[in-house]
Amino acid sequence: MAKRSGSYKKYLEDGTERIPKRTRNRWKLAKRRKEAVPNEENNEDDDSLQNVPWVFIQNTYANFPFQSWELKPQGQDTAVFTINGACINISIIVQGHKCMLQTQGEKCLSHFVGKWMSSTELQRAMQDTGINIFVNEFTENYITTYGKDPLSEHSAYEQMALFSSTCAFSWSRWNAQCGPEHLVMQVCEHLSSGPVPKDHWCLYLLGAQRSQKLRISESSETFSSDHYPGTEFHSTFIHMLQDHMSAEGITQTRATHYLFVDTVQSLLCATRPLIYA
Repeated sequence: MAKRSGSYKKYLEDGTERIPKRTRNRWKLAKRRKEAVPNEENNEDDDSLQNVPWVFIQNTYANFPFQSWELKPQGQDTAVFTINGACINISIIVQGHKCMLQTQGEKCLSHFVGKWMSSTELQRAMQDTGINIFVNEFTENYITTYGKDPLSEHSAYEQMALFSSTCAFSWSRWNAQCGPEHLVMQVCEHLSSGPVPKDHWCLYLLGAQRSQKLRISESSETFSSDHYPGTEFHSTFIHMLQDHMSAEGITQTRATHYLFVDTVQSLLCATRPLIYA
């Protein structure tokens, strides 16, 4: 039960200049409410202010599952990570070891949108504002996932981060149909800062034992694990990618700074788009 504060008449008699304006306004509002709604059971003559606690309830997992996602390079040690959530679409620019949030139409985020900060600081600022796109140990209890192998999933994030300066990665609808032992995503080399042409995307199948380029496309009618004609199987995803990259792309990848790789990987592991989209 909320407690009542003591009478404030004596403060008004002593002089209101000592009382903060905000407090005086609250007292006046409380008095008007009391006069507008008489309380027969309340026989107190003194005006009093009732402190009422306010509770804000937030749906932590409102943005799950994600509708789609994309990790696109913007030059050396620069990339844009975009997530289209159930309630909000956001883009995080990664440059070196710093991150910057970009979004439209969200005035409540104006205090940190467009400001560079570390990955940890950005995650904390977004969560404090109510933008929850980051997973925790309880997320799987509330959101249905594809039940992917966690070792394969996190290995994929590591390898995606290594090539995120030169390769674009994106959501694929076939990831939900390839089974728990495999992952499917769209990938292509992308050395410019513009959007990725739709006909440049290729599908890749990742597993614990091998990775391969798929014959099907995102618009195919049914899923098939048949590999693309003329391509080989590889034990790791990055070796699979190198088979289809230009010399310029490989050189740029090898020059990627480790802090940029670490920052991209931390965002991927914090959002886990391969099982929550």
